[in-house]
Formats: sequence, C-alpha cells, structure tokens
Amino acid sequence: MRKRNLLLTTLLTFLFLSFTTTAFAAENEPTLNAARFGIFTLIPPLIAIALAFITKNVVLSLFLGVFSGAFILSLNGNNVFGAFYFGFLKVIDLIQGSLANKWNAGIILQCMVIGGLIALVSKMGGAKAIAESLSKKAKTPTSAQLITWLLGILVFFDDYANSLIVGPIMRPVTDKMKVSREKLAFIVDATAAPVAGIALISTWVGYEISLIKDGFSSIGQQVNAYGVFVSSIPYRFYNILILAFVAFTAIFLREFGPMLHAERRARLTGKVLSDTAKPMVSTETTGVEPKEGIKLSIWNAIIPIGALIVFSFSGFYFNGYRAIMGGENS
Repeated sequence: MRKRNLLLTTLLTFLFLSFTTTAFAAENEPTLNAARFGIFTLIPPLIAIALAFITKNVVLSLFLGVFSGAFILSLNGNNVFGAFYFGFLKVIDLIQGSLANKWNAGIILQCMVIGGLIALVSKMGGAKAIAESLSKKAKTPTSAQLITWLLGILVFFDDYANSLIVGPIMRPVTDKMKVSREKLAFIVDATAAPVAGIALISTWVGYEISLIKDGFSSIGQQVNAYGVFVSSIPYRFYNILILAFVAFTAIFLREFGPMLHAERRARLTGKVLSDTAKPMVSTETTGVEPKEGIKLSIWNAIIPIGALIVFSFSGFYFNGYRAIMGGENS
C-alpha cells in the first residue's frame, strides 16, 4: 500500500512538473514572479493539498509542494534536469534559512520551554491536582468540554502556550468524562489561534500591527496600526464563529461527520482513542506521574504557569517599548 502511494505521488508530481516545464519554456526575462507564472503559482499548494488527501502523509505532501515551487522558480528554458537539481538545492537553502530564522528559532525554543514547564508542573503534582479539582466541577461531558473551552479562552496570550497548557491539564478530565481525544483536540485547537487572533494583547498583535503599518505605508497612508487592528476584530468571523460553534456543540452535544462517530465510540465503549489512532505524543510525555511522596497542590501549577504569564506580559511590554524607542516596525 505504501509503495503504491509513493509511486502515485511520484507520478502525479512528475506530471505536474512536466506540464509546468512546457508552459514556461518560452519565458526568458520575467519581471515579477506573479506576472511570469500567473495562475500557475497555485500549482505548489494544489500539489500539497492533493497529495495530503492521497497519501495521508502531511510532511511528504508539504515537502513536495515546496519542491514543486522551487522547481518552477528554477526553470530556465527546457533544462528540466537542471531545474530539478537547482530546485532541490533551493529547497535545502530554504530549510536552512528557516532553521536559522530568529522568529522560527524563537517558536521552537518557546515550545521547548513551555513543554518543559508543563512536564515540571506534572512532576510536582500540580497538573494532577488541578485535574482532580476540575473533575469535581466537570461531572458531565458537557461541563468537561465547557471548562476546556473556558480555560482555552483564559490562556489568550499565545496559541502555542494555549495548546501546551490546556491540553495536558484537561486530558485526564475529559478522559474521565468519556470525551473523545478527537473532540479534546478540536476544542484545544479552536481556542488557541482564534483566541490569540482577537485578543487585545498577545504574541500575534505586534506582528499583525507591523503588517498593517507596512501595508498602509506601501500606499502612502499613515494610520494608527493598533487602532486598525482593534477595529478589525468584529470582522474576524472565523475566530468568533468557531468559538461559538465549540460552545454550541458542547452544550447541545451535537456532533457532525467523523466527530459524531468518535464521540459515540467514546461514550458507548469508553475508548477515548480509536484502535487505529497514532498519538503524536509519546506515553512518556502524557503519562508523567508526580514525584513519589509529594503533596498534591494546585499551587504547584498556579505559581509556575502564573509566572509564565506575568513574564510573558513583561516581555511584551519591554519588547514593544524597545521597538518603539528604537524606531523598529515590529
């Protein structure tokens, strides 16, 4: 089965690239990539999306999508093999550039630090203490889902922190209430980026403001970028509607499609994970037990996570102040 999928992937990619070779053979001196390629700029994302459905392998599909884009950029006349070679080198260069990028490195370090903090909180018994405390409030699947939803809204300052904090803390609670892991993952995801995207203070705001400022500057207008950001919040329909949708499904226990099957399985059989599921986190990560002999206390979670939030807001302030005083755009 894997060999057949790989063969099909290779064949489809080759057909796409062969088609683009014919289309671009006559191009010699492009002025802009958009003007040169036109609608063919959609080929890389189409390849990635199509192969993701065919192969069920997201990483491979994304890689081939990126490679197809690099291949197209490397086309020069009819030299297909040269385009393959230089396209591959371009992909390697892009990967190296992404790894060396300060923003990307910061995200990786942030995930590592917050992940380490959550593991420490679990070892101190804080996560288990909070889970036991919340279990007293969450006595039904509805209440368990609503508490997860509310906690996701409260951790609004960063989407990565939201996922890394809410997921591990609420997993034992939702498991006890026979809420499927699929539904837990959906709630955590739906209260991560959407909440950070409409929060007045978050790790997203600075970047969004810089984009807004640059966009208006490019057309010769000077505006209050933060004011534009705030005024755009009521029009962020996805963020608002997905939060409302999660609350609706939790209150009325109405599910749709595959999620309906997952929730029925969890309620009727107690299997929060399907038999064919392949969890992306190891059992060592999800099964961190408190240190033997330690007294369970919610303060062992509140203090470290509270410190993370306080220092995060302090960082937002000082970084923003330094950027403003230094005349930076972000």
